[in-house]
Amino acid sequence: MKQRERDIVEQAVQKFEEETGLKIILHYTEQQIECDAILNIVVDEHKLEFNVEVRLFLNRARLGLVLNQLKGMRGKPLLITEYINPDLMKAMEENKINFMDAAGNAYINVPPLIIKIKGNKIERKKYFTGTFNTAALQVIFTLLCNPGIERRTIRVIGEKTGVATGTVYNTIKELVKQNYLLERNFQRYKLINKEGLLERWVTLYPEKLKPKYLIGRYGIAEDQVNNLQLENYNALWGGEEAAARLTNYLRPYQYTIYVEDNYGEFVIRNRLRKNAQGNLTLMKKFWKFIDNEYAMNNLTHPILVYADLLATGDPRNIETAKLIYESDIVRYIKED
Repeated sequence: MKQRERDIVEQAVQKFEEETGLKIILHYTEQQIECDAILNIVVDEHKLEFNVEVRLFLNRARLGLVLNQLKGMRGKPLLITEYINPDLMKAMEENKINFMDAAGNAYINVPPLIIKIKGNKIERKKYFTGTFNTAALQVIFTLLCNPGIERRTIRVIGEKTGVATGTVYNTIKELVKQNYLLERNFQRYKLINKEGLLERWVTLYPEKLKPKYLIGRYGIAEDQVNNLQLENYNALWGGEEAAARLTNYLRPYQYTIYVEDNYGEFVIRNRLRKNAQGNLTLMKKFWKFIDNEYAMNNLTHPILVYADLLATGDPRNIETAKLIYESDIVRYIKED
């Protein structure tokens, strides 16, 4: 565990003790243990033991990632982070996640101990949003979805992404610097730490990339879904509909479609009407590569489906995202 993470844990513990008057006993664990620390809350003469997972910060997409990880932990999981805003706190309660933050907010629901502290604020620093701009995230998406493409030329990567070669060059240099690409001879590279890079991309996608390519929201009746004309416009299902088709597990309530530059024709042909509260989100594609395996079924790449699901923060979508990760994504991020 890095020093910054330890600082957050100690701040959270101190604030919790001040707010509740309860005593906490904390033990940091070795790296081979699945949790970051063991935390005991002393209640009268009894101890409630929690397995601690530490994250520097959370947003809705990252919450989905963390939730799936916590569900796989043994014992009673406890998330410690720098700050949980009121919106995220509600999501934490809905998903029954015990947490503390460095601002003094907390939610513990382990009968007989039930604690809810909210309203404390903190001046947050950005630790994770880092140096990747929108175009860089497009390049990273291409690298993750096309194993081995990092060994191709910068020009090829740029064509597959739809960005300038200078953008590809700068992104590659930054990925090398941050230990996601291993540089070899003659400007040849090997993508490493793919799981970490995927988590980074999924976290940044809803905040940096998705808003730029949002076309608008439209209303659509459930019986219209199967009658939409997608093929002639190279349009692809994303989000819940794509997840339903990949897993046969989820019933969609919200729909997402990715289209190319001719989205105006697509809207007219399918008689879509704008509706700010509509259940269909129309997005512009931000990649140029053709993924035959999924596109032949009118689906976006599962990495994008995964990101769209996690960005909702919806428990049923988060659960489905885990299924897609295990069935369709693991092979893309396994280390060679």
